[in-house]
Parts: sequence; C-alpha cells; structure tokens
Amino acid sequence: MEEFKKDKLREYIYNSELRVYNENIKVRLSPELAVKYDKGLYDNYLKYTSECYELLLNLNLKYPSNAKPIYYLYIVPFDQYVELLRFPDKFNNGTGGGKPVKCYDLDGFTDAFGISDNLCENFIKEEKGIAYYENEIHELSHLLHTNFFINNKILEEGFAETIPLYILDLQKQFTSHTEALIKLDEKQILTAKELLEEDNYTFGITEILPNKTCSFKLSYISSYLFVRGCIKRIEEKYKINKVDSLQKFLEMLYSSNYINAWLIFDIADFLGLDRNQLLTGKELQLSVLEDIKNEYNKGER
Repeated sequence: MEEFKKDKLREYIYNSELRVYNENIKVRLSPELAVKYDKGLYDNYLKYTSECYELLLNLNLKYPSNAKPIYYLYIVPFDQYVELLRFPDKFNNGTGGGKPVKCYDLDGFTDAFGISDNLCENFIKEEKGIAYYENEIHELSHLLHTNFFINNKILEEGFAETIPLYILDLQKQFTSHTEALIKLDEKQILTAKELLEEDNYTFGITEILPNKTCSFKLSYISSYLFVRGCIKRIEEKYKINKVDSLQKFLEMLYSSNYINAWLIFDIADFLGLDRNQLLTGKELQLSVLEDIKNEYNKGER
C-alpha cells in the first residue's frame, strides 16, 4: 500500500490570508508573505499575470453550470515550494517554480496556480521575452480546462500550448519555437498511442533544444500538434472559428465517459476520423505542422 502523505498545501491554504487583487483574481498566502503583498513587493508579477489572464478571459468561454470561476494564485515560501507544490524533480532547478495545484476555494477553478514567492518578488517584466510570456499563458491555460477535464496529460499539455500558440496567435511571434518545429523529422513526432504510453516521469523529458521552456519538449510538441489538429478539424467540419471550435472541443471532452485510448476513439468519432488512425497515425499532426511551415514561409511571423 502506498504511504499516506499529509496534504500540506491544504493546511497551508487553510491557515493563509486572502487578498483580492481584482474581481477576477484572488491571492492566498501565509501571514508572513501577506506583509510583503501589502507592501507591494509582488505588484509587478501580479500586473503581468493579470494581463496574461485577461487574454484568456476575453475568449469568453462558457463553463459547466454557468460557472464564472476565479483565478486563485497561491503564493508559497521559496523554501517550501517543492514540498507544498509537489514540484516535479525533473523540472526543478532549485530556483523556485510555479505549477497548477488543487484549488481549495469553492469559487475558483478546479485548479489554482501555485508559485514560490521569490518569482513574484524578483519579477522584472523587461527581462522577460516571448518564451516566458508564452509559458505564463500556458500555465494559466491549464486552469481553463480543469472544469472540463483533468488527469489526461496528452490533452492537458497540448491544450495549454494550443491556447497561446494557436488561439492567441503567439506561434507567429515565437520564431525560435517555429524554426525548431519545422526542422523536426517526422519520426520525432509522437503518436497519441506513444504519448499515452509515457508515464508522468518520461512525459516532458526529451528536449529538441536544451535549457528551454516546456514548449521545446518533444511530448509537449506532439500533444500540441494533436490538440491543435483536433480544433482545426472541428473548424473545418462545422465551419466555425477557432474559439468556437475550442469551446466545442471542451464540451465534447466534458461529456465523454472514456479515458486513455478509448477517449482517443471517442474524439475520432466526434471528428469523423478513423479511430485507429487517430490513435496510431500522425496525419492530423503533420497537417498542422504543414500549416505552421506555410505560415512561416509566407512571412506570417
């Protein structure tokens, strides 16, 4: 039997103080960190993440039960971020971090965003480029899907990449990422079946370029191409725009009774595609890669 582990983040949140940043964002943090919040030491980061979140709000997605979830930011002490956020060893360089975590506030999304206080306190917008900007929106995008589906890494990471890169058009600005994509060998792209076979540790291990954000990890790229391909297929099938296609895709996932390979079959039926081809083939992903190459070659960047 697996060893019982106390939920230390829950205890931290239960003993935290609440700060309302604006009507859409609330912050929880320890009394010690609340002193720093009140002094304005986190203002630069809060302004930045608020601007990123505003882009997601403007998509006007409709949530189950007509919910209007709040974005909760859980700020934790730097010396406890690994423990409280259960930060994965494979992504931890010892300098702090942030990731989606369970939200313990009933008016929030299913997940909140947890972050170490040093990243908030030392934040300088002028030092951040397109990769950081895309990654910030990526992490916030995870919050959006948690009210529709969770615990499905092949779709979660692809969804979180599709929002900034495709729905918000950052692919055209993220030149280093685009150039890395168009240099990919077809053999490097993972099928849906291969992505499902990766466990939580191997997912996100193989990088196409070193020391980059998760956008340059092969599993994240493959997941992105898959999810973007699904949304493109919905656009074509129903003759609707990409935001409406995103909404329809989320609703389909929310209503599905399946997981793993059967979920891929369910998606295939919804898209009108061959089940085994969507599971083991790459045609959908390669069509998206061709779109990206064409946009790049036309100078749409």
